[in-house]
Amino acid sequence: MKKCRTRAMIFAVALGFAVLIGCGQTEEAAVVESHLIVANFAETQTMDPRAVEDTASHWINNQIFDGLVRRTDDMGVEPALATDWRFVDDRTIEFSLRQGVLFHNGEAFTARDVKFTYETLLDREAGFAGRSRLAMIDVENIEIIDDYTIRIPTNEPFAAVLTYLAHSSSLIVSKSAVEQFGADFGANPVGTGPFKLSRWDRGTAVHLERFDEHWRGPAQVERLTFRGVPEGSSRTIEVETGGVHVAQTIPETDFNRLRDNNSVELHEYEAMRLHYIMFNTQSPPFDDVRVRQAISYALDIEELAEVAYGDAGSPARGYMNSSIWAFNPDVYLYPRNMDRARELLAEAGYADGFRMTMTINDDAPRQTIAEIMGSQLRELGIEIDIEIMEWGAYLQMTAGGEHHMAQLAWLASTGDPHHALHPNYFSGNIGAANRSHTVLPELDELLLAGVREPDAARREQIYREAQELISSFAPIIPVADDREAVAVRSNVTGFVPSPSGYHMFHEVGLD
Repeated sequence: MKKCRTRAMIFAVALGFAVLIGCGQTEEAAVVESHLIVANFAETQTMDPRAVEDTASHWINNQIFDGLVRRTDDMGVEPALATDWRFVDDRTIEFSLRQGVLFHNGEAFTARDVKFTYETLLDREAGFAGRSRLAMIDVENIEIIDDYTIRIPTNEPFAAVLTYLAHSSSLIVSKSAVEQFGADFGANPVGTGPFKLSRWDRGTAVHLERFDEHWRGPAQVERLTFRGVPEGSSRTIEVETGGVHVAQTIPETDFNRLRDNNSVELHEYEAMRLHYIMFNTQSPPFDDVRVRQAISYALDIEELAEVAYGDAGSPARGYMNSSIWAFNPDVYLYPRNMDRARELLAEAGYADGFRMTMTINDDAPRQTIAEIMGSQLRELGIEIDIEIMEWGAYLQMTAGGEHHMAQLAWLASTGDPHHALHPNYFSGNIGAANRSHTVLPELDELLLAGVREPDAARREQIYREAQELISSFAPIIPVADDREAVAVRSNVTGFVPSPSGYHMFHEVGLD
């Protein structure tokens, strides 16, 4: 009897120990599974939304901050920090703000933070990159009615104002935190978003943690990490092996193998992005429109798009992404015509060609395009040197106009033609999004007229005329409309891709 009880006790202790181990493993697994890891296509430059000029940083900031309004999955506009709004007149919107919202530092969100955000964003001396997107706001006359009511006027009637207030440059910052951290706010961001900064390993990763007091309720995961993984194939390998749960901007060459991978779901969607080659229109010889047109005639866009982007893009059809309303399908594109290219170069005084530099960041499709261009333009006597730069330095160089030719993409994330054209071609945006350094007064007039016009049909006509003018000026060579793909591990729940490219993680969990 004693022997049996001893055995029973040993069994009970062993069973209890096994249960404890099991519980320990379950708890440990729960902690691990509550950590969502994302492979971003570039490292963030700053977490101050006012200063951001790249998509990779905007994506992170959308998790940390909220705006007055936000985009829906079908690119509409819905309430966020504002619960509703009304147009007082054709230039002024009155917003009713959400009460009980807290910043990550525990302070209450009020109208003062909204006014402060726009005042500092639009301060010319501050030089924030987002200023050009919100330049329509009459910042001097923003009026606080009370803590939770604010009136925001525009300088003139601005038909697309709500879509711009939903842009990532309009995210609201904490007034007291900016005053506390000053120029270091970009490394110490304080917003009202579902996640707050835990740690920034510069050059490697941004680590966020859940903000349990978020006004929409806590996020599904406790921790969210964005790792900067510039090489596309590396992002694919990471999501295949489980090193990350989500990988943005999957290379087209990896589509098929991920489609066949039962552990990964590939979300493919049409993005509102245009990939393009740009000239520095202020730098010889590209300050001569005949040279720009000659190169436009000399390139085979079909080949460039197919080889560089494959299933991840389709040959460009115009000077903005063709999915955006007011796109002009009849705009003139330059069909390959080497004889016409030679004539134009000769007229410009470059019958024997010249040597130039194509500057790109470390991006495989852009390197492919540069190499194919070198082959195609050699027939004209034009020799291309390819210069590859780190992303941050690349942005700085092209903003400063230190390049000959370069390559970029523009995501018109609001879905409005003003956002597709005005940032890139309005002369007042040189140094920001206008990196072709285009100065064309008649185009400036059209771009201003388009956003002041309240009638949608008339707006469409204005923007179609603007695209025709851009075509003749040839500041860029459109290459491809974008088709994006995001790879997600099969145990990820609630992920919905956004056409804007700024996928949100508040509702995303791990099974």
